[in-house]
Amino acid sequence: MPFLEQETARLQTALQALAAQQTTLTTQLTTQQQAVTAAQTQRTTAQSGVTQAQARVAPLQAAADAADAQVAAAQQDVLDASEPPQGIPPATWRVRLAALQKKLVQAKTAATAAHAKVTEAQQVVAQAQAQVQAADRQVAAATAAVQATQAAIAAIEPRRQELQRGLTEIERMNAEITRDPLDRAALQQVAAQLSARTATLEDSHLVARFELEDAEVLLANLLSRRTELTTLLANLATQIPQAEAQAAAAQQALAEAEAEVTTLLGEGP
Repeated sequence: MPFLEQETARLQTALQALAAQQTTLTTQLTTQQQAVTAAQTQRTTAQSGVTQAQARVAPLQAAADAADAQVAAAQQDVLDASEPPQGIPPATWRVRLAALQKKLVQAKTAATAAHAKVTEAQQVVAQAQAQVQAADRQVAAATAAVQATQAAIAAIEPRRQELQRGLTEIERMNAEITRDPLDRAALQQVAAQLSARTATLEDSHLVARFELEDAEVLLANLLSRRTELTTLLANLATQIPQAEAQAAAAQQALAEAEAEVTTLLGEGP
């Protein structure tokens, strides 16, 4: 029967299309899973960089603290030597004070350099943490892509089973029709099933036709409304210059009236 042959061809074509889609999605899934693994590796490397960067901060901070302590000690030495002690010649005291002041300057310079190294190390830590966050986003995006593809693959199976059931049913009908000798009861059942399927298809076709007619009516109404709006806008475009001219004339008349009032007030009663 032509109908059964057409249905068989349609279902087989749909099954082949699903198989091709599943193959494409499976290949895509493999690539996406590799991307997840690469992103996770990148994240691990970035986290290792954070750990290493943080480990460098502590000794640098300790060195900066030690440099601050040397500055404090040098400041105290300068303060203690600010007055010449008894029994020491002034020239000797001045030489000693100059040496202490030089030592203080050197200590401050060293402390500044030490704190700069701490700041630089902290910036390295912040950069490494930013790399970890970027890697986290990459892992999340790659994982989401894998989940979406897995969901698409999972959605194929119910559809494939549905098509396969339909193909099996048609094959059963063909077997009943071509059976020798014929089974009257089985043929009647096949005829009833074909009649029901035909009615279903006719109903679907009727619904689709009504929806198409409604869509055509809606489109016609929208086109008509667009024409009305276009005409209205054209009319407004011609009226705007007239309105602007009238407004300009009114402003001119107002200015002349204000000038006249000013003149009258100036002349007095």
